[in-house]
Amino acid sequence: MMKAKLEELQIQALAEIAQVDSSNCLNEIRVRYLGKKGSLTVVLRGMGALEPKERPLIGQLANQIRAAIEAALNEKATLLAAQEQAEKLAKEAIDI
Repeated sequence: MMKAKLEELQIQALAEIAQVDSSNCLNEIRVRYLGKKGSLTVVLRGMGALEPKERPLIGQLANQIRAAIEAALNEKATLLAAQEQAEKLAKEAIDI
């Protein structure tokens, strides 16, 4: 059950990251999923209720999902920064 929640969370987060079009929105997504009260953090707090033999497997999966979300966030942040810089330069271009 927790595995399904984690996988669903990953799919949802990656879909939202792919759709985002500004750095501010991207930061909101980062907080929503990875922050202290983020979705992933809330799910991980429930690990105490798992069977001891399941904890390492779910922990490993959670770490992989966190890494995938962080990688997608970083990649999108780089892309957005480049786009925003290009737009800024285009607005500031002076035709001599």
